Amino acid sequence: MPQAEQALAVLELVRSHAATALGHPTTDEVGAGRAFKELGFDSLIALELRNRLNAATGLKLPATLVFDHPTPAVLADFLRGEIVQDGSAAAAPGIAELEKLESALSVIDPDGETRSDIASRLQALLAKWGEPQAHSSGGAVAEKLQEATADELFDFIENELGI
Repeated sequence: MPQAEQALAVLELVRSHAATALGHPTTDEVGAGRAFKELGFDSLIALELRNRLNAATGLKLPATLVFDHPTPAVLADFLRGEIVQDGSAAAAPGIAELEKLESALSVIDPDGETRSDIASRLQALLAKWGEPQAHSSGGAVAEKLQEATADELFDFIENELGI
């Protein structure tokens, strides 16, 4: 999503869960700029909202969330930052470069030999990108596990994991 849509989506998520925690049927009474205290939040309702947002976002949010971020708008900005950081921030530079590439490719002559060369190169890159990445030690560990006997596995569990 573009940033503006992200901001609106997260704000609506916060307002919706805040309204539910307060027992309101709609988000009409949960203004983006109204303080949670003004809306009627106490410690228990704040924890309920935090738990709902934990479940909705997959984040582990602090119990003081509503007190640290006093309005739905401020809380939504915080959540968006946490979600983007965990979700797509690492991919953002790559996405930006792909957008630049897409723009550059849009001006290439559709019948030219250059287009064919670029298409071949992009297909090769896509095939390479689609290959599963082997972790440097992950492949070796998986191989050892496949080759291990039952006794070796039990010894490992007992000695290394203390079980």
